[in-house]
Amino acid sequence: MQHNRSSYRMQIGWLIASILLSAALIVLFVFAAHQNQQLICKGIVVEHAHADTHPKFISGNDILKIIRTFHPEGKPLHQIDLHAIEQELQQNPWMQHVTLFFDTHGKLHVRYAQKTPMLLVYTKNGTSFYLDTQGHKIPVSDRYQPDVPVVTGWFSSDYLHDSVLNQRLMQIGLLLMNDSFWNAQVQQIDIQPDGRMLMIPTVGPVIQLGNAERFDLQCRVLQAFYQQVLLKGYMQVYDTVDVSVPSQIMAIRKSAPADARVRLMQLADQVTDSQQLQVAMLPEKDQKSVFIHHTQKPLVP
Repeated sequence: MQHNRSSYRMQIGWLIASILLSAALIVLFVFAAHQNQQLICKGIVVEHAHADTHPKFISGNDILKIIRTFHPEGKPLHQIDLHAIEQELQQNPWMQHVTLFFDTHGKLHVRYAQKTPMLLVYTKNGTSFYLDTQGHKIPVSDRYQPDVPVVTGWFSSDYLHDSVLNQRLMQIGLLLMNDSFWNAQVQQIDIQPDGRMLMIPTVGPVIQLGNAERFDLQCRVLQAFYQQVLLKGYMQVYDTVDVSVPSQIMAIRKSAPADARVRLMQLADQVTDSQQLQVAMLPEKDQKSVFIHHTQKPLVP
C-alpha cells in the first residue's frame, strides 16, 4: 500500500511539473512574440551561398536594390513580408535559390546563389542563351560572358521542348564541365539538320558524335585515341574522327578522299578503365601522311 501511494505521488508530481513547464513555455513564446513585434529591421546583409565563388550575373547591389523597393529597414519585423521579397528575387532569371531570415539583432540576412552556365547556345533564328546545370535557359548578359563551350545549330529558341536533344546536351555539358581534359579541349558542339552532332576541338580534327547517346563512352575512346595516336605526331594528319558508333573510331586523313575512311582502333561496347585500347595503324607503305598546318575554326553562329 505504501508503494502505491509513493507511485501515485510521483505521478502527481510529474503532472504538476509538466503543467508548470507548459505554462512557462507559453509565457516565453508570448514574450518573444511581443519582443519580435517591438524589434525593427536594423539593416540588410547580403551573402553569396558559396563564399569561394564570386557572383558574376547577380551582384549584392542588385539584391539590395530589389529588397529596398519593399522598404524593410526601420519597419517592425512582423510587418515585413519575407515571402513576397523572396518571390520577387526568384523572378531574376539568373537566380538559382535565395533564403531570407532575421538574426536576433534585427538584421535581415539574404543568402543566394546564381545559376551556373554550362553551354552557350546559338539558335538558327539568331537568338542565344545559356543552358545551366539544371537544363534551364539563362539569358545572355552584357555584364558577364563565361568561358563555356558553344552550341550552334539549335533549331529555335523554344526547342527546349525536345527533351531528348536537351537531355543529350545536358550530359555533354556536365561531362565537359567536370572533366579537365575535355573542358580544355572542346570549344564547340554543332547540331546538324538531321540532329547529329559535330564536336569542334580547340586543336585537332573535327569529331563526329552521331546522336551522342553514349557520350561518356565516346569521350573515353577519344581520350585514348588522343593519347595513343594524335599526341604522338598525328594531330595534323586527320581531318575528321568519327565516333558515331561508340565502340570504334574511324578517321579521315586530310590527304585522302572524303570517303576513304581508315579504322584506327576498336574496342568492345563495355569498356573498363583497366582494359587496354588496341591501336591498329596502317602498314608502313600506306603511311603517306602529309603534315599540313591546320587550325580548326569554329562554325559561325
